[in-house]
Amino acid sequence: MLDFSFFTDPAILSLISASAVLLLAQLYTSSVLSRQPLPKMKAWVVVKNGEPSEALALKDIGDVNTTSLPQPKGADILIRVSHAALNPADLMFMRYIPTWVPFRRHATPAIDFAGEIVSLGPQAAAAPAHAAEPLTVGARVAGCLSVGLVATGHGALVEYLTVPAELVARQPKAFGDSSAKAGPPSVGVLGCAGQTAHLAATDPCAEAAFSSAEPRILINGASGAVGSLLIQISKARGAYVAAVCSGKNSEFVRRLGADEVIDYTKHDSLPAYLASEAAYSGANAFDLIFDCVGDQHLFLRSPAYLTPQGALLCIVGGGPMAPFTSARNRLIPSFLGGTPRTYKLLALTPSGAQARAVAKWVGDSESGLIHEMPIDSEYAMTDVKEAYEKQASKRARGKIIIKVQEEKAN
Repeated sequence: MLDFSFFTDPAILSLISASAVLLLAQLYTSSVLSRQPLPKMKAWVVVKNGEPSEALALKDIGDVNTTSLPQPKGADILIRVSHAALNPADLMFMRYIPTWVPFRRHATPAIDFAGEIVSLGPQAAAAPAHAAEPLTVGARVAGCLSVGLVATGHGALVEYLTVPAELVARQPKAFGDSSAKAGPPSVGVLGCAGQTAHLAATDPCAEAAFSSAEPRILINGASGAVGSLLIQISKARGAYVAAVCSGKNSEFVRRLGADEVIDYTKHDSLPAYLASEAAYSGANAFDLIFDCVGDQHLFLRSPAYLTPQGALLCIVGGGPMAPFTSARNRLIPSFLGGTPRTYKLLALTPSGAQARAVAKWVGDSESGLIHEMPIDSEYAMTDVKEAYEKQASKRARGKIIIKVQEEKAN
């Protein structure tokens, strides 16, 4: 005869009842959670050509979970973007590249990024560019997007970004202050500004100027992102630096190392002023001019204040006429009205190699060529339009940074 007393034992019944309640509670909770909307991945996109206030829209472009995030392929990496930095080129793209072009529909702006690797493609860990220190999940990196990625609408104002492993450099740990967070400075110094400064400072004309006994350098637009880096690099290489900026930025550029400040707002014509001053002629003429503004007259009048062997390196194209202006400056001989000085218009092709070269220059004020990446301001992800308005004003002192999302604590 069967004994059913096991099922009538009060202790057993209590255990069964409690287990049933827990099971039902778990099933209910799972059902409720499955109906909750997943967090969305946000990105700014260009919806029409024009100024930022009308061209940009903040969109939800996908769910944020392990199955919906893009999975990197090959030697690509997936970055959880913490910061992006703005550049003048961003404004040009949103104003003039048609949004009806198939690969530019809903393009994301911004080319500078910093963040943390969350996923590696199958070949990313073996990328030759990082052979000395292979990339790993959790590594903090930064860089500038390549021309190809920008052309096809990829940008940094997105919470997750897929890029080739070759394109990034590890974030330097400090900028002269061991307690400083590396994130925001890295997005500028390893991005377009730092790479442009590296391109200009390593140009053969710059190397020739720095090799002279007591090089004298003029930096036009010295308080901007690239100019502020070139001050530090030039001083670290033993140059006398004259910084051209507005008077309100005088203390700022002197703190970075400028020996002299020329307030352009006090002169109707900066080139005419330089040409009229004996302090900038003869033995006191400049060996090199970094033009971060794009002042054509600064080159045309340069024989009065630039040594015969000197050069003007310009980093600002000046719009559609830039190729013709550059050709005129370089090709027309002096007997036909040309300017008898060397002129170069430098065009940056962003690369991971250049970012990693800049990273090697970062250190404290004694051992490094770059000890600070000046930050003009930092905006929240929701305030990107206001940030671009500041960029368009051309009054930024250093970089304008966007906090895309909080950095994860290590």
